[in-house]
Amino acid sequence: MNEMPRRTSSSPPRDPEQTQAWLVGGGIASLAAAVHLLRDAGLPGRNIHILDLHEQVGGGMASSGDATHGFVVHLSGQPYFHDACVENLLALVPGGDGHNAERTLLSQIRAFEWNEGRRLEEALDGSGLQPVLRPRAQTRFVRNPGQTAVRSDSSRLAIGPYSRLQLIKILLEAETALDGRRIQDFFGDEFFSTDFWVLWATTFAFRPWHSAAEFQRCLRKHLPDIHSLNHVRDLDHTRYTLYESIILPITAYLEAQGVQFHFHTKVVDVCMQASRDHPTEPATISELVLREGDEEERRVALGLDDVAIVTLGSVSAGAQAGTNTAPAPHPADPDDATYGDWSLWFHLAHQSGRFGDPLAFNSHPAESKIVSFTITFPDANFVHRYEALTHDAPGTGALLSLPDSNWLLSISVPRQPVCPQQPAHTRVVWGYGLRPEKHGNVINKPMADCAGHEILRELLTHLGFPIATLLPNTITIPCVMPLATAPLLARSHADRPAVLPAGTTNLALIGQFCEIPRETTGNLEYSVRGAQMAVHGLMGIEKPLPRVKGNLLMDVFDLLVDS
Repeated sequence: MNEMPRRTSSSPPRDPEQTQAWLVGGGIASLAAAVHLLRDAGLPGRNIHILDLHEQVGGGMASSGDATHGFVVHLSGQPYFHDACVENLLALVPGGDGHNAERTLLSQIRAFEWNEGRRLEEALDGSGLQPVLRPRAQTRFVRNPGQTAVRSDSSRLAIGPYSRLQLIKILLEAETALDGRRIQDFFGDEFFSTDFWVLWATTFAFRPWHSAAEFQRCLRKHLPDIHSLNHVRDLDHTRYTLYESIILPITAYLEAQGVQFHFHTKVVDVCMQASRDHPTEPATISELVLREGDEEERRVALGLDDVAIVTLGSVSAGAQAGTNTAPAPHPADPDDATYGDWSLWFHLAHQSGRFGDPLAFNSHPAESKIVSFTITFPDANFVHRYEALTHDAPGTGALLSLPDSNWLLSISVPRQPVCPQQPAHTRVVWGYGLRPEKHGNVINKPMADCAGHEILRELLTHLGFPIATLLPNTITIPCVMPLATAPLLARSHADRPAVLPAGTTNLALIGQFCEIPRETTGNLEYSVRGAQMAVHGLMGIEKPLPRVKGNLLMDVFDLLVDS
């Protein structure tokens, strides 16, 4: 490798007018980085380039479909567990109502939530239904498949003394001692049948073989809030899905600022040059190798002030959708040739171990696969039955899970409409199965092999709802996602690279597969925090980020003792 000039810690920050920023990937991580480059770093929009292999922004968050063929709302498009970094991002983006120039996307979402909350309370107070429907979620589980469904909440989550001690042990353990270990290394079979585990597993998509270190981070961050995890909070009450309510407004803002979007563009490789101190280690990206559509490869040279911010991997790569009458095709083997969103990470990893190991995450689809599904009902019959069963209004609870389901089904019944093009009479519900490899209780085959109507039949049976009434004219679209929980797989510390890899000068790595100390992966906050770290680090911005939400260990111990 050739040698290039290097920047030192005493070098001045990059000149925003001279800096060209190349952002690889069109998901929320890249969009957030572009916003912070504009607002925090002061780059002109024309200097920011977003390169994406696909035809639109949003990555795995893009929703689609219609009432005739069925809507599709992806699991990764649900805006749960926002935190301070997401709030900071939304406060930088103008709102889309066009009436108030000072209104931000954050204030617009909060205003919508306040108005909807008042509307719901007034409707309940004036309808005589206050004892039945409440503005806070009451039901988290429904049991007794095929019989009279029994609802239960998560206010009491009994676990045995051994499991309680193991939870305390894993909370207190140093993360380095959990390197490469799985959750099932610490708990016996009885723990994985408790309501505590079902709540945790369905909320965060954990399986017993997932990372003990990630489980620890999740416990430390969210255990104090365990009794309110199912309550949908302010920022989760967007008007439509995350894609329509956050992704598209951010994209419109970036386009208005002159940010350059390059779709159908694959970053085939990066050319890196070494530093003086470590002539065998890549330090500076000098060129990007691009292929746009079917055109030949071309090279883009990066100057001394230019930066590259690369989204690693993709949880939606390899996803396959089925129909109401046909199962989703089996995904291809997850190699770097098939899963184009992963190929650049493989090229980086081949150059240096400091860029992590993508094989730790995309080569175990049997351990990271889930099946999500979106149901389009022709009328409100299902939702009315849901309200009668759970005593919850749509949109008040994050999830309703079925612990007796072999597939461990969970559904979300959001406030309607879910999509802007949704007709007034239709209702859209989404859900997922955490055990898609198992045979159903009613449908005697793996969930991953089922057509949409078979998944709906299984769901209706567990809820005790009439199949003959609800199955006809209803469209269920299944989607097999082989890498949906890949960020949770057991890993060593070196498998995830730092946002700003040691020794590099103009490269940052973002997304669900970079390493952000103490933060929990698998949510919007992780992607946005990584983007903020990348921009501030590359551009020399001395602006502290919000602290990662922690926990008071004594509060956690009180919860465990009282459970």
